[in-house]
Amino acid sequence: MINLKIGENKCSIPNDWDEITLDKYKSLVEIINSNEFVEPNVDDLPTKKEGKEALEMERSLNNVKTNRKILSYLTGIEESIINKCEIKSVNNALEIMTNFLNTQTETKYKQNTKHKFDFKGTTYYFPNHEMATSTFGDYIETAQLEMLDKQSKGGRMSAIAEQMAILCREENEEYDETKVIKKTKIFGKLKMGIVWDFLFFLTQQINIYNKNIQMFSKTATETKTVTQQDIGT
Repeated sequence: MINLKIGENKCSIPNDWDEITLDKYKSLVEIINSNEFVEPNVDDLPTKKEGKEALEMERSLNNVKTNRKILSYLTGIEESIINKCEIKSVNNALEIMTNFLNTQTETKYKQNTKHKFDFKGTTYYFPNHEMATSTFGDYIETAQLEMLDKQSKGGRMSAIAEQMAILCREENEEYDETKVIKKTKIFGKLKMGIVWDFLFFLTQQINIYNKNIQMFSKTATETKTVTQQDIGT
């Protein structure tokens, strides 16, 4: 954590992904998505210089207000108090906050290496390379969550705890729906350093599966087409 002052208020801002939990980061993403600037329709975009400059100012102001909300959430200092602080101290805090949030650490998944993490006295393992021992059902569940999370204010982070609960297991653990529900709740307390490692791994493996599924879907469609033509002859 980085300790600093905003006006007369002492606070701290995370400086490492192991200093923030998945639940906290998910809430942060919800703040960002809930305050996203709504761009005008293409037909309503300004064409004159003055209009373009006004729109850009709107974007900038929205960005400043959103950053104030994020700073308030991370530091615990109310927005009304931040408003009364000197610009210099607020800008300093915002710069530290922005630098942290824009640096995402990724650990590349090494082939033939079983990634694992310890949490609350238990060791959980990532699926092995290319998810060779994962089931087709595991893929369906995680891919479905991948689609559903796009409808949530928390974005991908809304689904990641459940995805990890499905795929990250103890040694020789088999899929159990009740256990997945329990793990989903406690995995919200995972540090983001672990979560980023898993997200990098999952993205790689989902891409591999998706290519295979697309090939199968194309084959099934072609087979259906050929069958229909045969029937019609």
